[in-house]
Order: sequence, then C-alpha cells, then structure tokens
Amino acid sequence: MTATRTTTGRALVVPAVLLAALAGAFVATQGRLNGDLATAGAGALLSAWLSYVGTLVTVVLVILIQGRAGPTVRILRHQARWWWYAVGLCGVPIVVMFAVGIPVVGVAIASVCSVAGQTVAGLVLDARGVGIPAALRLTGRRLVAAVVAVAGLVVAVGSAPSSDLGRVMVLGALMFVSGAVLAGQQAGNGRVNLLTRDAVLPALTSSAGGTVGVSVLVAAVAAAGGLHGVALPSRPDQWYLYLGGPLGAAITVLAAWSIRHLGTFALTLGVLAGQMVAAVGVDLIWGVGARGWTYLAVAMITAATVLVVLPQRALRRRPAAG
Repeated sequence: MTATRTTTGRALVVPAVLLAALAGAFVATQGRLNGDLATAGAGALLSAWLSYVGTLVTVVLVILIQGRAGPTVRILRHQARWWWYAVGLCGVPIVVMFAVGIPVVGVAIASVCSVAGQTVAGLVLDARGVGIPAALRLTGRRLVAAVVAVAGLVVAVGSAPSSDLGRVMVLGALMFVSGAVLAGQQAGNGRVNLLTRDAVLPALTSSAGGTVGVSVLVAAVAAAGGLHGVALPSRPDQWYLYLGGPLGAAITVLAAWSIRHLGTFALTLGVLAGQMVAAVGVDLIWGVGARGWTYLAVAMITAATVLVVLPQRALRRRPAAG
C-alpha cells in the first residue's frame, strides 16, 4: 500500500508542476489587472479589497454550483480552527504591494522580487514539514536553487526600466518581504488541504480571513480620510479590471492541491516559472517592455525550478527503495 501511494505521488509531480506554473501565470495576470485597477482610480488598498472580495465570492459560487454547501458547512463547524482563516492575512501584503509596484516596475520584475522571498521562506517551511505530508531536508541542490532564485532577484531589480533606482530598490525589498509572508499562506492552505482532502476549502477559509482583514484595514483608512478621491472605474470597456478576484480563487485552489506533491519551496519555484513567462508576455502586451537582463532573470528562475524538482523526485524514491 505504501509503495503504491509513493508511486502515485511520483506520477503526480509533473502535473503538480504544470498546475503550479498555471497558477503562476494567473498570478502575473492578476497582478497586472489589480495594478491597472489601482491606477485607474481605485488605489492600491481598494484594489486589494476588491480582489479579496472577488476571490471569496467566486469560491462560494463554485461550492454552491457543485452542490457542496452542506458538507462544507459541516466541516467548518466541526473541524475548522482559527488559523484556517488567519493564514489568509498572509496574502494581503503581496496583493497591496503588487497594486503599488507593478505600475512602476512591471509584472516581470515584481514577480521575481516577491517569489525570491517565497523561495527563502519555502526552504524553512519545508524543512519543518509545514503544509506537506513529511519534512523535506535541505539538500545541496535545493540550496543552490535558492541562491539562483535570489540572484535572479538582484538581476531583475538591476534591469528595472526606471531612472529612480532607490524607489525600485525599496519596492523590490517590500515585495520580497511580502512574498516571504505569502509562503505562510501557501503552507497553511496546504495543511488544510491535507486535513480535509479538499483543495477548494482552503481557498474559502483563507479568502474569508483575508477579506475580513483587508476590510478592517480599508475601514480604518477610510475613517482617517485616507480614501478621499478614490473612485471605481465605471467605463464599460474596463470590466476586465475586476477579474483579479476570480483569478485569485483559481490561484489558491491550484496551489493548495500542488503543494501536497511538491512542498512549499518547489511549489514556489513552479509558480514563479509560470509567473515569469506570463509576466514577460503581459508586460509586452501592455507595452512595458523588458531588457535582456530581465530575460536572464526569467531563465535563472526557470533553471532553479528544474533544479529543485529533479531532487524532489529522487527524495520520493528513497522510501520505496528501503
């Protein structure tokens, strides 16, 4: 039975990587949409709130359409713990920072900065077995992959198409920290997925917790007069700016399923590989442009992804051989 489960786990590594890359492509697109929503008048904070609300509404609709409202409510009443919801707060900083930073540096550079932080945090979380069936020890290849990923961060920031290097460095540092915090949400959702065998449920709990958290923040800022002049885009041709929420639901579900078979670190790099490729395409479509160094950063992150996934498969072979 154990050998069968191990073989099944190995077979699911490649699909998990592909789904993680798809989630990354959605991250890049969501970041661009939220950034454009912010610059169109909504501001970074309100854009983040709309994204969370959209994610929560989308997940609820999926559960209702699947006819799973009753079982979901029972699980939440009898099994849910406070931290199922609290991990959603870990996603608030990156949503806000993407809305602030992407209009300045573009999707590709913002993506490298955020996931470099996730990479470092992912190594620590994997070593402690957070969100995965068993702890993954720190191997030489995983450490090299982390170094390559962080080096990609340096290359990307240095290639930013902006004359204000100081501002870019500050934004890059903030997105790095936000990415490290986001790894906690991915690991927490992975743990909920392990406990419930349901990839949609962690999307519900984390988006609910995040929505409450960012709603409190919006209310506090509004009470202090910080939302003066903020307005939602209302032109019919700008409807697509509100798609960040549904994309957020898809990202959370895909990540919650994939982390079981990859771990936080490999999931992070898989997401970034898809995120970087999509980010370059999104930047080109939006006319942001990219330099050769940005493409080098994309190649470095992709190489780091391959490097960490290969030993992951080897690690899964050892228990079966013994």
